[in-house]
Amino acid sequence: MREDIIAMLSNLGAIDEKNAVSVQILENSSQLSNNRLKEALKELEAQGYLKRLNDKVYLTQTGLFRALSGLS
Repeated sequence: MREDIIAMLSNLGAIDEKNAVSVQILENSSQLSNNRLKEALKELEAQGYLKRLNDKVYLTQTGLFRALSGLS
C-alpha cells in the first residue's frame, strides 16, 4: 500500500512543493478509504518519504529515490 502511494506520487509528478497534489486526488485515484490513506500518509511522512503542505503532499528526495528504485 505505501509503495503504491509513493509510486502514485512519483507518477503524478508530486516531487516538490510546487507540484504537490491534494489528498483528495490520491483518494480518488486509489482504492483506499480516506482514513486508511491519511494513516498511510502519516506513516510515510514519519519515515521521511513525503511532506505535507496543508491538504497537499509531495515526495521528498528520499521518497523519490524510493520510487525510482522500485522501477529498477
